[in-house]
Amino acid sequence: MYCEQCGKRISETTKFCPYCGNAVGIVDSVQSQQSVKQEISTPASPETRQEQKYVGFWARFAAWFLDCILVIIFIFPAFLVREFVNYYGGILLYWVLCILGHIIILVLWFTKQASIGKMAISAKIVDARTGKAPTKGQLIGRYFAYWLSGFPLGLGFLWIAFDSKKQGWHDKLAGTAVIYVGDN
Repeated sequence: MYCEQCGKRISETTKFCPYCGNAVGIVDSVQSQQSVKQEISTPASPETRQEQKYVGFWARFAAWFLDCILVIIFIFPAFLVREFVNYYGGILLYWVLCILGHIIILVLWFTKQASIGKMAISAKIVDARTGKAPTKGQLIGRYFAYWLSGFPLGLGFLWIAFDSKKQGWHDKLAGTAVIYVGDN
């Protein structure tokens, strides 16, 4: 048996294709097979779901800038400790706060689908294919792909300005997109 969506060979007892996630079912007639296939492969119509509006480069830059300001405020006590109390204690506190900051970002992504900056501009991270919440694996992959987006002179972030879905390299690698929430 082969998957109707990706064409790969799958077990006859499986309910979902292990390669693409397509639902596999036994269908009695050709007409019901076509309706099931249409339900699975066709995204919801604009009448049943709000159209997604992708967040562009400058709005995402503003969200990132706000996040950076919050991180600086968050790690500032480490600099005070280093300068006025204990140099090595300040460095240790700095690294602890940096690691904690990265953990907070991931926790916000897992729970709210957005950083504080994205929440401020009413945006969230979604699965680019389904428009639903991304998996934890996608979000972790997106986090590590940030480094790839930033490494070559930030070109992976600049890509957002030119992409039709406003995806940076990190979004493309993780299969995510950033959309507006509500009436933006």
